[in-house]
Amino acid sequence: MAADIDIVIVGSHAPGIFVRVKRIPKAGETVIGWDFHEPKDGGKGSNQAIAAALLEGKTSFVGCFGQDRIGDTGQQWLQEAGVDTTWLLRHQTVSSGVGFIILDEQGIPAMVTSMGANQELSKDHIEKALRELSAAKVMLTQFEIPVDVALYAAQTAKSLGMISIVNPGPAPEKLIDDLSCASILIPNETEAQVLLGNMPDENFDAEELAKSLKSHFNIPVVIITLGEEGFVGVDDEGIWKKRALKVNAVDTSGAGDVFCSALAVGIVNGKSIRQAANWACDVASLSVTKPGTIPAYPRLEDVYRFLNDQNR
Repeated sequence: MAADIDIVIVGSHAPGIFVRVKRIPKAGETVIGWDFHEPKDGGKGSNQAIAAALLEGKTSFVGCFGQDRIGDTGQQWLQEAGVDTTWLLRHQTVSSGVGFIILDEQGIPAMVTSMGANQELSKDHIEKALRELSAAKVMLTQFEIPVDVALYAAQTAKSLGMISIVNPGPAPEKLIDDLSCASILIPNETEAQVLLGNMPDENFDAEELAKSLKSHFNIPVVIITLGEEGFVGVDDEGIWKKRALKVNAVDTSGAGDVFCSALAVGIVNGKSIRQAANWACDVASLSVTKPGTIPAYPRLEDVYRFLNDQNR
């Protein structure tokens, strides 16, 4: 199986659990809620693995779930999508990661995330997995696992000859000195600002921000995702950019994860990085036309049909 894998996702699983309330309770207070639901949504890592596999990327997931219902369900979602879970750990004593989201009547969330077993993913396990999967072409990781562990995964993958893609979300709490382990860095605009030590709400020029990240961290390719504005990328040849396709956007959650996964799939299918990014932008545009994350992730045949319709 290891020789068949093209894409390795090293990352998290922390599904959200939602409930609605009239108002967020104060400390020590109980309020009555309604509309409790657990959508089919993983963490950034499991979402990206599923998105890549649905696009027919031969994908393996490296992560750590608890030995519990949430872990069982997450593993089932991965396997149903066709993701290899050989290197998925199931921790015996630490529960799976999970997010608790309380929505008031205005839809404003109060959130608590327990990273749980995601924090138990070790450098040793990652090194063993990547060495066994060293024939893979691309490794993709994010910051919902400990940042030092994610960066170790990127450095190890790069040393094994893989293209290492780092999606630095959520934005790190501490400044990072060295991101040279990334072959490709894919932040959104907020994460890009934080990586450079700026305030997230500062005004910015996306092209200048991308160039600053590239030069500051000495990264070959930086691509900043910009929602409906698409993305701006910079490589050794200069700047390129693409607007997202005009669609009836229903739910934009998870679009960034789809972009990262589609980029990886495009690369392993022989596209240049620029071509793969342009294609990934189109795939992400399709993903926002349906509600949710995993249920909205397109299969490859959906993408072909969508792009054919766009070109008519």
